[in-house]
Amino acid sequence: MENIKLALSLLLAGFIIVFLVLVLLIVIITVYGKLIQAAQKSSQNRKERKKKVVVAENFTPTAGTATVFSTTEDEIPGEIIAAIAAAVDAVYGDKAHTIRSVRRSRTTRSAWGNSGVLQNTGPF
Repeated sequence: MENIKLALSLLLAGFIIVFLVLVLLIVIITVYGKLIQAAQKSSQNRKERKKKVVVAENFTPTAGTATVFSTTEDEIPGEIIAAIAAAVDAVYGDKAHTIRSVRRSRTTRSAWGNSGVLQNTGPF
């Protein structure tokens, strides 16, 4: 009878400890998720504040071409944007077209990544 009481008390203590640790883990993960979301929102707000409107210099617009581009301060100069707008105008010609934004591609690889791509896509 004494062994059964000891076993039941250990079983009950085990269940209580396991559930308390699970609740603690849930709380930790929830708080961590909220902190990450707040950090991402803060970073996104900072990026939006940096944005400015850049007017393409030395570009004469034709019908249907936009002259105002949305880009960030540290990105593409106005001359490059004007060249891109002129190229788009040359391709589309008389069709109505609008350039809403111009931004750099952020898909750069390291030297090791480029080596791996070259090795795996080269001829046999």
